Amino acid sequence: MKKINYIKNNCLIETVILVIIGIILLNTLFIYPIIGRYNNGDFDRLMVYGGLNEMGRNYHEIYDGFMHAKYLVTDPGVFLPFYWDWVSEAVLVKFAVVLFLIVNGFRSNIFDIRYLSFFYCAAFLLGIFLVLRYNRLSKVTKLFAGVFIILFFTSTCYIAYFNSFYGEAGTIIFFFLTIGTYLRLITMSKPRIRDFVYFFIASGGFLTAKSQNLPLFIFMLIIYGSLYVCYSELRYGKEILIGSVFVFVFCFISYFSLTNTIKENNLFQSVFCGVLQQSKTPEKDLTELGLNKKLVIFNGHSFYNKDKGLDPLGKDMMKEFYPKISNWKILGFYLSHPGRMWEKIEDSANNAYAFNKPGNWNFEKNQKDSKKLVNNFRIELIDKFQAFHHNVYVFIVFSIMYFGVSLFYLITSKKRDIKLLNLMIIFILVAGASQFVLPIIGAGHCDFGKHLFLLNLCYDTMFGISLLWCMHIIPRVLYAAKFKIRKRKILNG
Repeated sequence: MKKINYIKNNCLIETVILVIIGIILLNTLFIYPIIGRYNNGDFDRLMVYGGLNEMGRNYHEIYDGFMHAKYLVTDPGVFLPFYWDWVSEAVLVKFAVVLFLIVNGFRSNIFDIRYLSFFYCAAFLLGIFLVLRYNRLSKVTKLFAGVFIILFFTSTCYIAYFNSFYGEAGTIIFFFLTIGTYLRLITMSKPRIRDFVYFFIASGGFLTAKSQNLPLFIFMLIIYGSLYVCYSELRYGKEILIGSVFVFVFCFISYFSLTNTIKENNLFQSVFCGVLQQSKTPEKDLTELGLNKKLVIFNGHSFYNKDKGLDPLGKDMMKEFYPKISNWKILGFYLSHPGRMWEKIEDSANNAYAFNKPGNWNFEKNQKDSKKLVNNFRIELIDKFQAFHHNVYVFIVFSIMYFGVSLFYLITSKKRDIKLLNLMIIFILVAGASQFVLPIIGAGHCDFGKHLFLLNLCYDTMFGISLLWCMHIIPRVLYAAKFKIRKRKILNG
């Protein structure tokens, strides 16, 4: 009874919101027919950390274009602390496999993907709870934030990743956990050491969820540095430095665990499916990159395609291409050709929000049920306003306004928590806006829509933040206007 009264008096809105989200997650991800994502060749990097393998016996059974729910536990990979292509989700995969083995008494080796989804959902709900507990939210704005999260972030375009081995699932949950633990930390007058630990674990998990997120460590350092400045007087400086080093070490491990094949693939795609994509002067571009122009024969060629005698990992390429190219050279090329850079930014805007309603590929084979109730609100909104979601100028204008307001509060506010809040708000902008360029530099147009996932996640979050700010500021503006009118009337008799 005491717990019920506590919930009723202290966190009723949060509880109602979480229950609704929990029901949506349960129905979408756990009750058959379940929705997820199919393996396009990326699953192996994460599956190895659980000692998992596909149940299919050949290529066509494994890559059949359908979501798979069952996997074989075949080796003790679950005991590997680190290996090639390490990402933060590897820890959750290990937890999921261990839980599966314990629940089944170590008698079954048929792993169910929903065990992993359970951990993703638990972390997702925790992150949302922490966000909604932010003490500067009124009951009205808290309720609005909860409704916004339900409509946007429980849409199948986001949560379907939980039933998969894609890094996007980790990006989602650690993104919300980072924001939630940060909000909890900055609103405490006397935070505990464990509150800093929670934030550093969450932010480290976000940065290492995908190799694509690693460059954001540079911008996250600004937040770490600001925490150090703000809290060193409370004798937390040492803990913040240790936490920063901790995150750096794991980012270092994640980056240098990338296999040569991954690095070579990304470099190949960033040049031949990026720089040379729609280029009118491909041979000249190669020369400016310091490469032999004869390599133009690979223009538009896939890294995994060896047709016509073109082997992306052949002797000539290993000698003439990979040793002479880097992401820094590619960035330098775009900086020296601002027109080409702008073209790529427009391409990113045109490929943003490449979300689709669930199709056969989101279900297990022969399991699709068109009558299954799921949340497609975000997808339907995109379909209805295609031009709005793919207009680069909309992104630019919104980003400038968002940044201007955040910077204003950052500079003018005298309250520590407001300054720190707006630093995180700006970090979300940086994380999202950087995706207009980073995917192009890192992998060209290869799997472009998927590589823009963080852009979608960040701008949806920024849109929600902007709406909350409007709800907060409009009543104040109206009240101030009414006050001025009354004052004039009094002065005028």
